[in-house]
Amino acid sequence: MHPILFSIGNFEIHVWGLMVALGVFAGLWLAIRLAQGSEFTADMLQEYVLYGFMAGFIGARAWEVVFSWGEYAANPAQALLFWQGGLSIQGAVAANVVLAWWYFRRKGLSFRRFADIAAPGLILGQAIGRIGCFFNGDAYGKPTDAWYGVSYQPGTPAFQVWGSAPLIPAELMEAGLDMVIVAILLRLFSRKRFDGQVALAYFILYSLARFGLEFLRTDSLMIGGFKAAQLTALITALTAAIVWLWQRRPNRKEHLAGNRI
Repeated sequence: MHPILFSIGNFEIHVWGLMVALGVFAGLWLAIRLAQGSEFTADMLQEYVLYGFMAGFIGARAWEVVFSWGEYAANPAQALLFWQGGLSIQGAVAANVVLAWWYFRRKGLSFRRFADIAAPGLILGQAIGRIGCFFNGDAYGKPTDAWYGVSYQPGTPAFQVWGSAPLIPAELMEAGLDMVIVAILLRLFSRKRFDGQVALAYFILYSLARFGLEFLRTDSLMIGGFKAAQLTALITALTAAIVWLWQRRPNRKEHLAGNRI
């Protein structure tokens, strides 16, 4: 794998950036297809993606900086040097939850229905983005002697830490799990019993997958002696499961499923 796809003079095209862009467009395409016949038009979704991408970028960087503040405390200005690494998908998702709630409430539309439409596209984009992480040599796993071990190229974050030692390709494993989640969410989309069910399934399934994958990774942010991603994944999965059970209460009136929040 090579982080740089090609160069034009001093201008370099990075595989990671290309895959992230492809992920955004693929996720938008899927969301538009799922939104057909709903109150969420293609123009509206395209407009939101522009704001969502910017909010996600800021959230992804802020998450990384907050959970690794010790590296920036002496020189906070380094927090702005995002091109040196440090973006978290969990921060990007958290920022978009807040933005989407505000954005669609302002338009008088249901945040929960939007979340159901967006969730399959979001996890599809994450899968494609993780392939970019593989080429970039970040989000890597532990050293391994197994046949599937990968030696990363010089100049990648993985090589800087482990050299040419074969590592578990945790990025590709996550991409595969993400695609499984895409299939599950698409099946659930046409069978959901209440608004927000697909989004809740996304938070539960991805959080559990991320919790497990963190046991294979060696580049994780830490909170004390615990991995930040595992703690936040458990909290997210538990919260989503509680909301799911509350929505499924037998005495809950069916018409409440369509209420806007």
